[in-house]
Amino acid sequence: MKISLSLLKTLLLGTGALLTAPGFAATPVPYPNTSAMGVGHAESTAWYASCLKVKDAAPPPADLPAPSAVASLQQCQATDLYYDTKSMSSPKPADWRPVRHCAMATQNGAVLMMLYQNGQGVQKDPQLALKYACSIDAAPAEMQGRIEHLQQINASGRGQIDLCDDITSGYMMGVCSAIDARQKQRVRAQATEKVSAAMPAVAQAALQKLQAAAGKFADARAAHETDLSGTARAALSIAARTAELDLLAQDVRAYEAGKLPAGMSKAQAAALDKELNALYGKLMKKPAETYAGAVDKDGIRATQRLWLAYRDAWVNFGAARYPSVTGDTWAALLTARRNAQLQDLLGN
Repeated sequence: MKISLSLLKTLLLGTGALLTAPGFAATPVPYPNTSAMGVGHAESTAWYASCLKVKDAAPPPADLPAPSAVASLQQCQATDLYYDTKSMSSPKPADWRPVRHCAMATQNGAVLMMLYQNGQGVQKDPQLALKYACSIDAAPAEMQGRIEHLQQINASGRGQIDLCDDITSGYMMGVCSAIDARQKQRVRAQATEKVSAAMPAVAQAALQKLQAAAGKFADARAAHETDLSGTARAALSIAARTAELDLLAQDVRAYEAGKLPAGMSKAQAAALDKELNALYGKLMKKPAETYAGAVDKDGIRATQRLWLAYRDAWVNFGAARYPSVTGDTWAALLTARRNAQLQDLLGN
């Protein structure tokens, strides 16, 4: 099954105040939010007592979205809006307003915590930020760490809070990895668009095909060649996908700057291809029980086919954009990298 970043993010969406899947109402949760804590005695903790002290904190009426606008905001993605706005060079209060209105309409406590603690488009309100922090569904250690972090910031008068500062669970590792991957995707897209604009039409078309092939290969690496057996599986899968796409972006930037790869001969390319076939053959003979997590022969086979398409797309793009570099050089470079990946799988 192809696993894209959007699908991974969908799998990571939780209920309650942290992330609410579009089209679904937030599930009623207790306050403080102990819905993700299982059996325990949160009521006796210091953080629980701190949460009760700010239970009645409420945002100023002027900060609320118009009642008539709430329905239209149910499909918005407050977390995406928050980090997109944060990435702006100098966001103004007006830039933060749609973030706040979206977060309020979808009950996104994580975003509201950050807005009111950091004073982003609103008057700083530590008590209100604490209340929203207490509304996030979190593991006990994570909740304690976040509440104590807020208290430390307010005691010192320095620093800002981020949702991903105090994570302790594999689930939240996945959420924060998805946030980071999305921002990297935006940066890559902007950089690639700028680079592509200077290319001839033929090279632009070849680059688009290369990017499409890279995306499919990266998805397959994430889904079929990554150990997905642990609680950090989402984070590991996203990291594997991001690594492939980052490498492509780095390569294109370097080559556009004139740092082309050293030439390799046909014999060198053939030797690497022979090594590739040998490694792949060993993987196909490897006992099924020795593979890690969700990795299996069918997944590796499917990924290998997509890698071959990716390699060919690179050769075609290289010929169109960097004609001084031979096809054997591109093939050898890509094959050497793939051999390292197969060797890692063989060693698992």
